[in-house]
Amino acid sequence: MARFAGKVILISGAARGQGAAEARLLVAEGAHVIMGDVLEAEGQALARELGDAAQFLRLDVTEEADWARAVAAAEARGKLTGLVNNAGIYVPKLMMETDAALFERHTRINQFGCFLGMKAVVPAMEKAGGGSIVNISSTAGLR
Repeated sequence: MARFAGKVILISGAARGQGAAEARLLVAEGAHVIMGDVLEAEGQALARELGDAAQFLRLDVTEEADWARAVAAAEARGKLTGLVNNAGIYVPKLMMETDAALFERHTRINQFGCFLGMKAVVPAMEKAGGGSIVNISSTAGLR
């Protein structure tokens, strides 16, 4: 069954872990996947593993220009119809042990990066006639 045949989906944080699993599943279901991450070696290796249905590009989710390049790459493959905002970092410290710079980095990646991703893809999805955005979070945020 190819539930995602003909779909172009952009995944942030796709080089390893959950993002890589999402990429594998979507490719297996027929999608063309644009995988973005700052972990270039791992992302390139995964793209080679997945073949022609996947493309890797460097994506720092805190940079609007990187998002613009990712959307352009997706649109070069067809209509961008999906975004999985998967990129994120975990800071296993109590508030009083976390310095301001680390908190700012965490917030820029996990929240601001998610905002930039949605802002970047919505015009392309509107042009495509619609799409879906999945924002991933963690139960660590409930602690």
